[in-house]
Amino acid sequence: MFTQIEAESAISQARAETERRTPRQPARLVSQFSRSFALYDEAKKHLPAGASSNIRVYAHDPFPILFEKGKGSKVWDVDDNEYVDLLSSYGAIILGHSHPAVLQAINRQLQNGTMLGTTTELELEVAKKIQSAVPCAEMVSFANTGTEATMEAIRIARAFTGRDKILKFEGHYHGHHDYVLFSVESPSIVAGLEQAPSKLPYYPGIPDGISRTVVVAQWNDPVSLERVLKRNANDLAAIITEPVMGSAGIIPPKEEYLKSVRELADKYDVLLIFDEVLTGFRIAPGGAQEFYGVKPDIACYAKALGGGTPIAAVAGRQDVMGMIGPGKIGYGGTYNGNSMCLAAANATLDELMRDDGAAFKHMHLTGAEIMEGLRDLMARHDESGIVQGIGPMFQLYFTEAKKILNYRHTLQSDFDKFREFRNLMLRRGVYIHPDGTERMMITTAHASDDVELILSAAEDSFRELQKAN
Repeated sequence: MFTQIEAESAISQARAETERRTPRQPARLVSQFSRSFALYDEAKKHLPAGASSNIRVYAHDPFPILFEKGKGSKVWDVDDNEYVDLLSSYGAIILGHSHPAVLQAINRQLQNGTMLGTTTELELEVAKKIQSAVPCAEMVSFANTGTEATMEAIRIARAFTGRDKILKFEGHYHGHHDYVLFSVESPSIVAGLEQAPSKLPYYPGIPDGISRTVVVAQWNDPVSLERVLKRNANDLAAIITEPVMGSAGIIPPKEEYLKSVRELADKYDVLLIFDEVLTGFRIAPGGAQEFYGVKPDIACYAKALGGGTPIAAVAGRQDVMGMIGPGKIGYGGTYNGNSMCLAAANATLDELMRDDGAAFKHMHLTGAEIMEGLRDLMARHDESGIVQGIGPMFQLYFTEAKKILNYRHTLQSDFDKFREFRNLMLRRGVYIHPDGTERMMITTAHASDDVELILSAAEDSFRELQKAN
């Protein structure tokens, strides 16, 4: 059994080894991205690591590109290089950058104040729209980020059940609070058995006592899940899961897996929480629970909901959510239900739901075309790898595997080669995050000309990779 310090050390060493292996070509990159290089160098003097979120600098080789503006499916960096954007603000800008309806809604609200400090009619209106789309949303409460939403959902589950423990899955990311920052990464040296994963803190600074309230299980495996539930059911408040795993690339659930999770939660009398921060208002109007026909007890939303503004929501059963209130379950935040963000969310939902959800059909078709095109190109250029995902969210893995079903399977991927591929795509006008455990995401603004550019850039990049290797 590894101690917390040993686990943290192993994760740090794994990250350092990844950075050490990464080929660095600063001279060539600095010439094309000189202002990004200079600004990042300056930022490191004022911001820890040069950014206010680690993911903005982690895995970037040898420095991150800084964006200046975005419009539709495109972004421009501070050196005026233009890209088709497959980062899509980590999925937040579901309608594309600077969508007119969102900008107009924000501008209208600005005339009445950015925030008013009380419940507003707009808050009620947006809640009703969420209820009409999301199967489990008998009641809705707003927050500001996905981290806040999952944190509140876990507190609600604990208070409702009177139990302390939660079960999460290896490789799943549920935000940046202590209760869910376990086994987000699991280097093989300390990962433990696949059927019984070790519980590893993601960062230093998490009190050891918190680990005693978290149980970790393997995802996409109902047999091992039931084994863990049997051992812990008397103490478990909830199972929290990404219905589509999006923190190790994109890993869809196996057929009937989510239904099995629902049945097991009922069997062992624990609540089921869907973290729909990535899937919500993206893969279907009602998110993953509509797409897969499985209704959780509580669901968490952010990213796409706000169309690029900071807003989140917790939705769920009336008996569970109805316990929130003075003298009952605490739930609060000065910026919860911020009017400016609600205006953006209102406009975003209207755009997504119009014409019988045509936006979702468009994103699925566009995503499928990109995925199929990438698969064909990999086969043509004799690259070992797979492309998997669901419509608007997908990832490419350089691997000998035929399918990736859980976090452990991703560890056999060649993430160094992915970075090489990403940097080749960057030079050809396509922006992808350099960390292969992130994902490519499209918006309603991505169109056929973007698909052509992405696939043309990919063909040239695969050809260059082939020559180099």
